[in-house]
Amino acid sequence: MGMPWHKIRALVEGMKSSGIAPDSYTYNTLITCCQCGSLYLEAAEVFQEMKTAGFVPEKVTYNALLDVYGKSRRTKEAMEVLKDMEFNGFSPSIVSYNSLILAYARDGLLEEATALKTQMVDKGIKPDVFTYTTLLGNFAEMMKVSEEIKICKCTPDIVTWNTLLAVFGQNGMDLEVSGVFREMKRAGFVSERDTFNTLISAYSRCEDYEKSEQFLGEIIEKGIKPDIISYNTLIFTYCRNGRMREASRIFLEMRDAGISPDVITYNTFVASYAADSLLEEAIDVVCYMIKNGCKPNQNTYNSIVDWYCKHNRRDNGVKFVNNLLNLNPHISKGEESRLLDRIKNKWS
Repeated sequence: MGMPWHKIRALVEGMKSSGIAPDSYTYNTLITCCQCGSLYLEAAEVFQEMKTAGFVPEKVTYNALLDVYGKSRRTKEAMEVLKDMEFNGFSPSIVSYNSLILAYARDGLLEEATALKTQMVDKGIKPDVFTYTTLLGNFAEMMKVSEEIKICKCTPDIVTWNTLLAVFGQNGMDLEVSGVFREMKRAGFVSERDTFNTLISAYSRCEDYEKSEQFLGEIIEKGIKPDIISYNTLIFTYCRNGRMREASRIFLEMRDAGISPDVITYNTFVASYAADSLLEEAIDVVCYMIKNGCKPNQNTYNSIVDWYCKHNRRDNGVKFVNNLLNLNPHISKGEESRLLDRIKNKWS
């Protein structure tokens, strides 16, 4: 919403002061304005004001209100609007149901969201791409959804394809990832960087490093510049599995490609070295990141301090914190105190 709500209301009050009474279109527009900011209380107030002024809500009114409640995760209020809508003779549309399905899905009520999809089908309303993409958050439902997409001849968009790739990848289902990617290409979709990043992440989770790197290479071949996410995903996967040599190689490739490592990149190395009891290497990474202008955050130091605590080397941990000023001249007293408190709390 471009204009703040209080200014929009001030305009309406100015209309009234000038003797211009809001009409049905004005009220519908006000409710629509509440969609972007998920201003459900304000939308409900406008809706009540509209009825008090003698205007009968229209289908567009109900759909706008449902959208506000859906985005605000107000499922109870949304269902009341749906009932009121039907009671007043308006048949819910795909827009009406999608708003409700979104509300339930965002609230983690995926069984209810799925039941609504069944209800809309029973009423002869065909689910669309938005419906299916929303339901993909439910892994069990996702297995049905991926088949239903084919059966109902509903053309998925790039978001749907990427969501399918991501969820299958998160569950280590590399065969399904490959199948979805084939279907995506067959449907004529040109892979974009987000798609490749999803594929890199999916195969990384399946520990298929060869394919992950293959897709990184394919991005470059197609003239699409990889971003920090492309490289960080591979670095994280290699580090997590103790393959530090490969992680370091990807780090160098990233730097050679002109992409500056960020704090996530460095923290991944620090955490992995610390987990492998390679404290000297972990501290070297901290020195390197500071030297190259990347400011450490709390997680950077936590990995090292936690290792000392885990291995009953409290004194060494305290010494490390007390010497941090030599490592990082810009570290604050507050951060030093936080780390010392962390050691104390973990020790007690």
